[in-house]
Amino acid sequence: MINKIIKWFLNLFKLKENNEKDVSISNKNTYNYYQKNFMTPSEINFYNKLKDLENDYNIVPQLNLASIIDKKDSRYRTELFRNIDFAIFTKDFKTLLLLIELNDPSHENNKRKRRDFKVKDICQHAGIKLMTFYTKYPNEKNYVIQRIRKEIEPSITSISNTTTPLPSTTNTENNTLK
Repeated sequence: MINKIIKWFLNLFKLKENNEKDVSISNKNTYNYYQKNFMTPSEINFYNKLKDLENDYNIVPQLNLASIIDKKDSRYRTELFRNIDFAIFTKDFKTLLLLIELNDPSHENNKRKRRDFKVKDICQHAGIKLMTFYTKYPNEKNYVIQRIRKEIEPSITSISNTTTPLPSTTNTENNTLK
């Protein structure tokens, strides 16, 4: 009887006798985590088409919106914890030029449609361009590159027009003798 009382008391305070195996601790060390692929086969295929742009731009796959967008109101920040398939930045990473979503058949279900609408809405309110490609279309490399360049070229032009030029040593007005 005393043994039962001791076991009950030890169990009450989560204490074990030395000869008892602590099953709860061993169960806590069993996790259901596993490594998965960084990109889907469709995303890898699409990324390989984008590689030609890497001479002029930086391409970042699987970018989290919270990395590039912030909210004035700190409530509901979790809506920013969504990944975008690809982001295109200037070579110095100072300017985000374009976000790209690659929609496969999984984007047809209602949950994904709501997610895609939310992402589009967030990007629109943040003033960030978002372009969508669909895997059901061939998306030939030249078409993809041309469509992206057409979208980001005006941004590059406006960036270069807003930078203040350095004084030139060949400017004839500055080099005149007095």
